[in-house]
Amino acid sequence: MKDVRIDKWLVILLYILAYFMTIEWLKPVAELTDTGHISHFYGFIGMSLLFGLLRIPGWIVVPIKVIYITLSLQFVFRGNEWLTSEALKMTVSDIAQSLTFIWSGQWMEISYLFRTGLFFILLWMLAYLIRFWIEYRKSIMLFFGMTVVFLSVVDTFTTFDASFAILRVMVIGLLLLGLLFPLRLSAKTKTKLPIRSYFNVIAPLGGLLLFVAIVAVLVPVKEPAWPDPVPFIRSAAGLGDSGNGQGISKVGYDPDDTQLGGPFQPDDSIVFEAYVDSRQYWRMETKNTYTSKGWIQFSSEEYPESQGSFSGVIGGQVLIPPRQRAEVEMYEPLPILPYPYGLQDLQTIEGLLYKQEIDSGKLTLNSDEPIDMTYQTEFVPPEYSLKELRETDMASLDSLRFEMDEFLDLPDELPARVNDLAQEVTKSSPSVYQKAQAIERYFGRSGFVYSRDEVAVPKENEDYVDQFLFETKRGYCDNFSSSMVVMLRSVGIPARWVKGFAPGQLNRDDNRDKYYTVTNNQAHSWVEAYMPGIGWMPFEPTIGFNGISNVNFDIEVAKDDEQEQDPIKRPEKKKKEQDQQAAKRKNNQESWLLQIIPEWLRSWVTVSIIAGGAVVVLAVGLYTTRKKWLPRVAVRQSRSKSEGWETFAIQYEQLLKQLNRIGIRKPAGMTLSNYAKEVDRMRGDDIMSTLTVAYEKGLYGQRETQQDWTELRKIWEDLIIETTG
Repeated sequence: MKDVRIDKWLVILLYILAYFMTIEWLKPVAELTDTGHISHFYGFIGMSLLFGLLRIPGWIVVPIKVIYITLSLQFVFRGNEWLTSEALKMTVSDIAQSLTFIWSGQWMEISYLFRTGLFFILLWMLAYLIRFWIEYRKSIMLFFGMTVVFLSVVDTFTTFDASFAILRVMVIGLLLLGLLFPLRLSAKTKTKLPIRSYFNVIAPLGGLLLFVAIVAVLVPVKEPAWPDPVPFIRSAAGLGDSGNGQGISKVGYDPDDTQLGGPFQPDDSIVFEAYVDSRQYWRMETKNTYTSKGWIQFSSEEYPESQGSFSGVIGGQVLIPPRQRAEVEMYEPLPILPYPYGLQDLQTIEGLLYKQEIDSGKLTLNSDEPIDMTYQTEFVPPEYSLKELRETDMASLDSLRFEMDEFLDLPDELPARVNDLAQEVTKSSPSVYQKAQAIERYFGRSGFVYSRDEVAVPKENEDYVDQFLFETKRGYCDNFSSSMVVMLRSVGIPARWVKGFAPGQLNRDDNRDKYYTVTNNQAHSWVEAYMPGIGWMPFEPTIGFNGISNVNFDIEVAKDDEQEQDPIKRPEKKKKEQDQQAAKRKNNQESWLLQIIPEWLRSWVTVSIIAGGAVVVLAVGLYTTRKKWLPRVAVRQSRSKSEGWETFAIQYEQLLKQLNRIGIRKPAGMTLSNYAKEVDRMRGDDIMSTLTVAYEKGLYGQRETQQDWTELRKIWEDLIIETTG
């Protein structure tokens, strides 16, 4: 009895050490990503490990964890109203919207609430793996090694100081390895190590680790014998600042684009919030001259907005021009104002005057210094006809050569292979629009990677675009957009480089009104290409971004002659469909939950796919965990049957199958008696032999022998339940 108690305390010690090693992962994540409420994650990991330690059934654990995650998300993201039904509705709506973004591949639009929920699920899986490593594998080496590597990389390449974290992890990890090694050795040799002998082995290890840790803390650290090799490695690989003194920059709007490249640190500082019905790209300026290292803009005259018009910064055909409105509240002063495409009117609440540059499209305040402000805009999102876009031809651009010369200019030293690549990518595309599309899609199909971390800076004799296209294939929006502009110009299509902000994070206020929060992380650049007869059109080459171009698919589909000659049927059919939709809206009294579910989720095809996937996942889950739940089902079924030889024979065969599932297999040719002795030797008792003797007596014709079937059933229940772990 005493040994069992000491063994339990040993398992508790192992779990405690594993917990402290796990939270060493969260500390740098919290600091580097500016994550708040980190205590919720600490509590979730501790709760998960405690449930595993206490062997609480899954049907109890799962609901408790789901409730914990839900309440944590509500508390963090809903503030003081986290327990209200309205807050819960907003959370469900948020999750449904994020699922829509995942389905459509708009990864950057996923809400922070949904991402946090996914992180909780990741921690849930990690807690399960820790239990598996400790209790079944009896080896924590993989997790220990990953933790050391993670902290080393974070300490080397980020601003996080992991010096003491690495020391703590080394002590905890080595102690865990020392505690688990005798247990693993005992399991392999199938012998039980006495507790006294166990601690005689572990005590010296613990003392040695404690002594080494104290010495490591107290002894002075000698200066390194050679300089830090990391800057040299980064420079040799073309990463970092290449000796220009810039180092790692912070993401956000910067008017100076003469030297592009290099890594960025994220910045969650809010720049502005925009109340607008649909996602918009927030345009700020364009630049027309590529220098092989970055972009500059030769600006022309400015004119005041009091003239009541804006320059033609964008083209496009608007069939019916319904104006949309956006109210923008600035949180961070900017030298120029962000505005949506199709801008028609802008009014500042503070009554400030502003002016616009014709060439770059910049809206600049008439103020000595940037200030916080709120302004309202009216705009008409441009719509494009796919039919007209596909009719754009390269010959139409010849008459615009002089007018568009600045948007075709390229450096003389641009490597020829950039032009060759552009020609190769667009050779099978007949129209101007299709050539632009081919270049836009090229990056997502050719092994390019979006990253803000390990981004190269071109050396003095290197071209920024050439380096990205052929050497690194790794970068962020500036790399993708600059490369597309240069490739477009290489094939004779006028193009310009655009700066601004991506749409931002969708939120809802207390009145359920939509608004987008735009932070410095959404600082972005993209492309505008000139379509002859149409005007400037935005394109989005950056991987992970979707753009906002609204193209009407108005290309006629082949129809029967009779249908083409009957001009009356189409309006009648359209009117009938409109009437049906109006009646459906009138009679549709769905609950709030159904109203927030996106249309794709309601379709029978999607529901069938999801249901089928759920069935497959459930079936796989049940099969992989059958050794956990099948014995309990067998026990419940046996209790409803009458006791006797037939019932006992079924019970014994179920026990043999369960032992086989957990890895205690009966070798071919071994008798049941010898197999039972082997099982008993591993367990340290004679329960299996007792059951086997009774089974063999019945099997070999002694079924009438007096047996205490009730006692045998109890013994069988204890043994088969114990095998579930």
